[in-house]
Amino acid sequence: MAEHIRAYIVIIALMIPVFILSKRPACFYATSEQDFSIRRNLWLLVTTFAFLSNDFWLFVLLSAAVILFFSMRDSNRLALFLFLIFVVPPFEGDISGFGVLNYLFSLNYPRLLSLLILLPLYLSLRSDPTVTPFGRFFSDKCLFGFLIVPLSLQLLQMNDTLSNTLRSGFYSFLDVFLPYYVVSRGVRAWKDFRDNIMSLVLAILFMAPIAVFEYLKKWLVYSSLPSALGLKWRMGAYLARGDDLRALAASGHALSLGYLMVVALSLYGYVWRLARGTWFAWLGLLVLLAGIWAPVSRGPWLGALAGFAVIIMTGPAPLKRLFKLAIFCSPVVAVLLLGPTGKKIISVLPFIGHVDEFNEIYRRRLLDISLDVIALNPFFGSFTYLQLPIMQSLRQGEGIIDIVNSYIGVALTYGLVGLSLFLGVFLGAFASVLKGIRASAVGSETHTLGRVLLATLVAVMVTIVGVSSINTIGMMNMVVVALCLSYGELVSRLGPMEQSSGLANEPDLPNR
Repeated sequence: MAEHIRAYIVIIALMIPVFILSKRPACFYATSEQDFSIRRNLWLLVTTFAFLSNDFWLFVLLSAAVILFFSMRDSNRLALFLFLIFVVPPFEGDISGFGVLNYLFSLNYPRLLSLLILLPLYLSLRSDPTVTPFGRFFSDKCLFGFLIVPLSLQLLQMNDTLSNTLRSGFYSFLDVFLPYYVVSRGVRAWKDFRDNIMSLVLAILFMAPIAVFEYLKKWLVYSSLPSALGLKWRMGAYLARGDDLRALAASGHALSLGYLMVVALSLYGYVWRLARGTWFAWLGLLVLLAGIWAPVSRGPWLGALAGFAVIIMTGPAPLKRLFKLAIFCSPVVAVLLLGPTGKKIISVLPFIGHVDEFNEIYRRRLLDISLDVIALNPFFGSFTYLQLPIMQSLRQGEGIIDIVNSYIGVALTYGLVGLSLFLGVFLGAFASVLKGIRASAVGSETHTLGRVLLATLVAVMVTIVGVSSINTIGMMNMVVVALCLSYGELVSRLGPMEQSSGLANEPDLPNR
């Protein structure tokens, strides 16, 4: 049996019980049963097309057909987008230029979703006079500058062709602008916001069981899929940390998976508030904790801790909560560290672990050298910085110079002007969510949601210190920023949400 067929069987076998277990809490707290069924069926169909079509463009056509057909029946198409975004890895194929150009543009699965779901939503929102115009928020202005400056520099510094520059602009529109605009403007009611959060958490949570399977079996189940579809893809390779395989699931890279688990764990604070004390709240938390361990990515662990700290410190009686948590967790941590797996856990921890110590040395060298290179072109950076002899000393055994820091990558390429605009997008979102928190009653659901979004934003900003914007990370940065802006706008426009235990008309509450 071909490897990709065996992988398909494993994925479906893992996901069927996950869908069964997640349906009832998701429908009780956030999503209608009809919408959940549509999204679950599309998830299974897209996965089936990916593994059984044996051709990338046939997969694209089949997936586009079913997504277009069923998306019209979903009451919240933005939540549908968030639910489906991580079904398959973001490998891509080039659309032919029909002899006029080398190729029109590269298409991957997230871009396909942007075209099919986000673009129609964008056109609809643009024509709605009640929607806040683009440019009203501080983050809007910074994002516009961050999109325009690179394109201008691409033409001026590289003397690039107009077709290449337009192609880059099109990618920025699909990968960055559309998610930002639609998420920040497309949430019109609190019930939709709740549905969006639940959908995004579930989309990432679905990868956790697959990631744990990969970690335990030392088999990357999506690794054979690109070749089965007739593609060559430089991502998705086997990576190890010590004796452990670093899981990828459908993220495309261990760092990408770790980053996504940080987002889900931080947002899970809101789901925890809705389902607090239930068995599935604990089960979901355990699954996500296992999921963030499976890629063995240390930067995301620090990001998750930063997010957790923000949630605790912005809540009532933070010191008292920390003390209770320490008492509760101390025996568990002691058993883990003193048990047979303790040495292994300690060996891979950041700063104190000895496994892959050269990675930390490399990151320090990257920072030192990058500061010198940035000083050469401080304002607008350089597209050719990798060609400098001093940067060549960072070339690794794989033959690449890995810029494993999003802020450094932006500063090297677009200078301090580009970095300031990049940071401005996040800081504008920070101010928006903070304003919404202050306008909400302490302890209310709206207040908790604001704390969770603030924690997610901080966790992301900390995580990307050790992660470059590969795969869907850049897109998810914009989704998190846009959720914060949308929250602030909803608090301002609608006021705090009404308190409710669930959205479904079920007579019985979940078992506690």
